[in-house]
Amino acid sequence: MATMHRDQIETLAQHALEGAGTSTAAAASLARAVAAAEMDGTKSHGLVYVPIYCEHVQCGKVIGDASPQVSRPGVSAVVVDAGSGFAHPAIDAGFDELIPAARENGCAGMAVRNSYNCGVLGYHVERLAKAGLVGLGFTNAPASIAPVGGKKPVIGTNPYALSVPDGHGNAAFILDQSASVIAKSEIGMHARANKPIPEGWALGADGNPTTDANEAMKGSMVPSGGYKGFGNGLMVEIFAAAISGATLGKDASPFAGTAGGPPKTGQFFFAVNADQFSGGAFGERMADLGGAISGQGDARLPGTRRLDQRANNEQNGVEVDDALIARIQEFTS
Repeated sequence: MATMHRDQIETLAQHALEGAGTSTAAAASLARAVAAAEMDGTKSHGLVYVPIYCEHVQCGKVIGDASPQVSRPGVSAVVVDAGSGFAHPAIDAGFDELIPAARENGCAGMAVRNSYNCGVLGYHVERLAKAGLVGLGFTNAPASIAPVGGKKPVIGTNPYALSVPDGHGNAAFILDQSASVIAKSEIGMHARANKPIPEGWALGADGNPTTDANEAMKGSMVPSGGYKGFGNGLMVEIFAAAISGATLGKDASPFAGTAGGPPKTGQFFFAVNADQFSGGAFGERMADLGGAISGQGDARLPGTRRLDQRANNEQNGVEVDDALIARIQEFTS
């Protein structure tokens, strides 16, 4: 095992992505997100994903040198065509338009189409909170959840995320959750390690519960809260795919493996200048609400553990398996 810090992780990821054929700008955007995931303890979207990103560039599932195209069909509307490239640089390009539009107009929306896995959704909406805006994000994914009572997946794990500014250039809290009991990337990690998954995470292709991670990858994720979780995922599908003009999850190629062309999934973001609506009372209300939650014994605001992990890892670094480092370095030009 090796101890790595944020800048070392970014450098390792960027060099591998560039070596696989990703443009310098896109590789830098993705590397920052990979390092952020490692700092927050979200390893399922950290360095372990870099070889997958690289393989997807090499097989054509992602266009590594795609140039995002940003348009403004309305004063509060931003649209980004990712061009079958990585989601991260497309979101970067769109945020340059979304943030000032929301500040000026009170709120603004941004659709991203022809995109790809955007990693940790909370990472993106946190940037809106740091800009002083309430951020709400949606991202769809290849179908992996069947409707309650059915067997065939129709929607993906479809996360949504909410970030709230603290008035001092950071996020007061970040809510980031998917429509499934657990992220599919977690089951993928269990499958690669030949480890069983806990009961209640997934169903096999026959529609029955399974603890076999490989069978779960062929079947359906269990929606969190049953029909309510499926409903949340359906809401995300409408914003991230239908409104964005992206590919529906049921028609998208899988994020895992090299089969199929670009998935062309999508994202949607809302940014809200809360003070324009609250008459300046937003900060006070949020402080009151946050205190009512965090002041109760062991109760914590959403995302607090991730922020605590970040503070520790920024100082001490994270442990990374030597074999993973070697695998990533294989792509370095």
